[in-house]
Order: sequence, then C-alpha cells, then structure tokens
Amino acid sequence: MSSWHSFSDEDWTFNPGSGSLFGHGGGIGDFATSYAVDTSLGTMLNGRVSAEIRLTSPSGTGAGLVCRADLGWTFVAFHTMSPNPVDHTAVARFSVLQEGVLVPVAQLPEPITLSRGYNHFSLEFYSGRMRGEIRTGKHEYELLATCPHVPFAGHVGLVKFYGATMVGRSVTAERTLMPFVTSTVLERTRRRQDFAYDVFLCHATADAPEVERLGERLRERGIRCWLDSGEIQFGDRLTQKIQEGLRASRFVLPCISPNFPKSIWAQAEYGYVLNAELGGDASRTVVPLMLADAVLQQIPELLQEVRRVNTRNQVEFEEFIAFLLSH
Repeated sequence: MSSWHSFSDEDWTFNPGSGSLFGHGGGIGDFATSYAVDTSLGTMLNGRVSAEIRLTSPSGTGAGLVCRADLGWTFVAFHTMSPNPVDHTAVARFSVLQEGVLVPVAQLPEPITLSRGYNHFSLEFYSGRMRGEIRTGKHEYELLATCPHVPFAGHVGLVKFYGATMVGRSVTAERTLMPFVTSTVLERTRRRQDFAYDVFLCHATADAPEVERLGERLRERGIRCWLDSGEIQFGDRLTQKIQEGLRASRFVLPCISPNFPKSIWAQAEYGYVLNAELGGDASRTVVPLMLADAVLQQIPELLQEVRRVNTRNQVEFEEFIAFLLSH
C-alpha cells in the first residue's frame, strides 16, 4: 500500500497486511474533506474504480470514490453525504473539488440507506459522462451525470467528509477504451430481437474476399451479418440499402486494413453510427476489426480510443463472438 498518497498522515492509515485503508478525522474546508489516491496506476482519463467502504457511523458523515484527482485538491467524486447526525439516510452525489472548493454536480433524488457493514461503491468515467453505483446488500443505487469540469487525466482513490471514520478495502481500478454501458442502455441493447442483424461489416472494396471469409466465420457461430455482397442486388439503390442495413444492425464493424483509409463509402458507413453514438444514441456501437495486414496507424482518428478486435488473435476473436452473443 506504499503507493497510496494522502495529504495528511494523520487522516489516513494504510495496512499492507489486510490491504485496507483507514480514514479517521481530519479534513479541510467547510465539509472537512480528505482524500487518498493510488499513484501506482498512473493517471487515467477514462476508467473505472471500485471499493468496499464501511463507515463506522453512517449518520452524519460521508465517503466515496474519486477520479481524475491531482495532488493539489482537485478531483471528481462519487460519494454519500449525510449532514444530519440524527438521520439514518444519506444522499448520493457527484461533486467536483477544485482548489479546495466543493461544488455539487448531481444528486440522486431518492435517499439511500447504507449498510452498517461494507457497501460496494463503483465509479465509471468516460469523457464527460459519469456513472456511480452503490450496492448495500439490500439495495442498488445508480446515479448518472454529465461532468465536464475536470477534463484531464488524474489518479483514483477514496474520499471522506465531515472528519468521518471509515475503512476501504478491495480497491480496484482499470483504464477503459469504450464508453461504459449504463443499466438503462443495457435494457435497450440486450433485446437482440430488436435488430435484424447483429453486425454490419463495413469494408473497402479491395478487402471484399477477406471480409466475406470473415462473415462466414461469424455466421458459423450464429452471428447475423449484414454484408453488401449478400444484401445488395442488381438494380438496388446503394444508399437506401446501406442505410436500411445500418438501422437494422446492432454493431457496426469497420474492417481496418491498408485500403480502409482510402474508402469513402466505408468512412461514410461507420461515420453514420459514430455520429449518433457521440450524440448520445447508444443503441448502436462501432467496434473496429483489425484485418490481417492492418496496423494501428490505419485506424481513423475518431476510433483510436475505441476498443478494437484483432481478427488474427484467435483468443480475442472468440471473446468478441461471445460478447456479441451475450448482447
């Protein structure tokens, strides 16, 4: 636990044996705030952090997780807050601390009741989108927010308020390359029957033979594919058929190759869905597929940070097929 950094040794104690962090007393500002971050992971712009958190006195205190934290009192926090010492309920909030000033951003309308044992907190952050979740054993709470206030990479860790005494354990964190999927989106995306096709294969004309073989591999595994060679007949209007295929497909798979950057049609196809996705329509998703001769430099700039699939890696390709079938 020597990688953890706090701003007052009197506020936090790290126990390497148990892997736990103890927060006790201290804090600055009107909310007596104190936080500790794990510097071993470096800084993250997009990612996820989770922990088991126990407040020794759930009433009148607060605690949670931070992301994009620097070492100078700036971070985004997903946390509970219970300023009334006689009330056994709390509120769940997203807040931003900038140079020591705490600003609430969003709050769950319903009050929450924390367990007297450990409660599971998780915080996902991607661009300006935030998702926080608390599981108490009896209840699950979810809060979504747009929080563009801290647009730079930072550390992840734990935070406490009002001089709270707390224990944090099982802290995990990971970087992500794809936007998180909220429960609301999952309700919409898991209905496979809403789409006639699982995937739309978007490719350069020169790669047609390789992509057709790829389509056969997918169909053999039960994946429903839209591929122009089988869907567009003589006399069909190209634009209309492509638009119909895009609307009817759950995932759009740009097939990356040396030929892909030169294909105007391919760029237009994935761009149609990518623009909708960036605008908040998560019903369809773009996932780049790396063909046999593809290199990273051939991935379009807007897809550079999107998680991709290497068709030459059999293990990764099998995992992707399992992902498609599960969604």
